[in-house]
Amino acid sequence: MKTVKLLSISFPRGGYKNVEQNVEHMVRHLEETAPYRPDFVCFTEVARELGCPQDSDAWMGEPIPGPTTEAIGRVAAEIGTHVIVGMQERWEDQTFNAAVLIGRDGNVMGRYHKVQPTVNEMARGTLPGTQANSYATDCGRVGMCICFDLKFPEVAMMLARSGARMVFFPSMFNGGMRHAAWARDYGVFLVVSQSQESSITDMCGHRLAWQGYSEPLVEQGKLPPFAFAEINADTKAYHLDFNQNKLGDIHSTYRAGVRIHIMRPEATFVLESLMDDISVEDIEAEFELEDLWTYYDRSRTMRGECLTEPVAITH
Repeated sequence: MKTVKLLSISFPRGGYKNVEQNVEHMVRHLEETAPYRPDFVCFTEVARELGCPQDSDAWMGEPIPGPTTEAIGRVAAEIGTHVIVGMQERWEDQTFNAAVLIGRDGNVMGRYHKVQPTVNEMARGTLPGTQANSYATDCGRVGMCICFDLKFPEVAMMLARSGARMVFFPSMFNGGMRHAAWARDYGVFLVVSQSQESSITDMCGHRLAWQGYSEPLVEQGKLPPFAFAEINADTKAYHLDFNQNKLGDIHSTYRAGVRIHIMRPEATFVLESLMDDISVEDIEAEFELEDLWTYYDRSRTMRGECLTEPVAITH
């Protein structure tokens, strides 16, 4: 079992007047998360720029690493957490909408460029990214996606194929029911940070946490705009095909050491290891389970092999 503490911040609630104020408030919020002892903290899309005038140079972005990641990184190192920051990146003469992964030591571990910016973003000069990779952390592999990406399954497919178990989603829109669909269909914990409401959804599509300025008590300053949940990251998604007949043997072998969540309408299941010395990958190898995306891609490959000759259909 691998307990991981996830915290998503609804910030910056419409933004402030300039980059300096946004960064100052991000630092303050990050410091306020310390009592939660989080493993990951996620800020929203373009948290660095939000609220700045649209014709401001702020939207051209800044280098990564740079002043914003250094300011956030110092607090990340003090708390000992990973942080995901939404911001515009300036690379040479190009601008990307980025999500930056900062490690527990305060250094940049990686970044993601929004694969599918909106039409308006691209018209203003923000370029699209091309890859959605995952990054190895001491809590498992994590990935990022941003806002409009949620509408495009090819982004989720790249993340699933790269082995991401947790996906951080800084966004300007909430996404609603698509959170559950993404988490369930692609086998990830989805951590949403949006300026009005943030949430955390597990691999079964269940919402574990929700909070933000849509809640009156947050609006009144009585509660922080933090969605917080503890998860078991030693968890993986599978299809029932070719696996379901093995589940009884897995239960007989490990009993209370595993938890099996069957989603019969979707024909999938999620397997958790609750043991410290045996991981879900160990169980997968022992019982020759085929994980969700290995099975899907094997099916795609076989389909391609069956289509070596064009099939003419007449009506």
